[in-house]
Amino acid sequence: MKFHRPDEHIYMDDGVSGPEFVKRPGFLRLMNALKPRPPFHVLVMSEESRPGREAIHVGYAFKQIVDAGVRVFFYLTNQERTLDSATDKMLLALTNFASEFEREKASQRTHDAMMRKAKSLYVTGNTIYGYDNQPVYGSDRNSDGTLKRQHVVRKIIPEQSRIVAQIFEHYAAGCGLAAIAKTLNQALVPPPMGGPLGWCPTAIREILRRDLYRGIVWWNRTQTIQRDGTKKQRKRPQSDWLRLEAPELRIVSDAV
Repeated sequence: MKFHRPDEHIYMDDGVSGPEFVKRPGFLRLMNALKPRPPFHVLVMSEESRPGREAIHVGYAFKQIVDAGVRVFFYLTNQERTLDSATDKMLLALTNFASEFEREKASQRTHDAMMRKAKSLYVTGNTIYGYDNQPVYGSDRNSDGTLKRQHVVRKIIPEQSRIVAQIFEHYAAGCGLAAIAKTLNQALVPPPMGGPLGWCPTAIREILRRDLYRGIVWWNRTQTIQRDGTKKQRKRPQSDWLRLEAPELRIVSDAV
């Protein structure tokens, strides 16, 4: 007789987006456990949206689970999900549709909030070399007593901004990407991401192509979409791009 550890068949994916089905170790481990025969007969979860929030993938996952002979229960509603009839399948489809619809509405609300931040020149992304992301706090407090953050703004880091200006000047003088990287490494200038490898030509190219260094902020040029059960990026139509002037963030001149 084979004995299982108490947690061997607990499947969790914390902090994972609803439509994600590829980068889900817990979910993939659950589905792989169904073959050739599942080592359990009952699967308990809080609600039907827990496997994900993409109707087609969730419906197919439930079909595989039920077809493997596993009964599925939801403890929040004290219900069992069966697929024995057309009505059962319709109820599953409707529930999955509602979950996916709510996910889309939440995404739209997030996009709208991010657009308002972008138009105010607040930070909507990661840290960029040459700048520091500084939080701005209001008078309201969180439940733990700390001040509540309102937004984040960029501030130029003088030391890094001088390196950025040097990179543009070297390139304008005819130096290649590899030569610039070599010069920075010989001068022991810390690279943008840190680490022992130092500067590389691709990092130099990325800096030279970034419009922010001449005081121009672009937003909404790409869009996150769901393909093959995971997130992917695609370019938005140029008419959707948002171009903002930010002279206070300029590091290099138009001439350079």
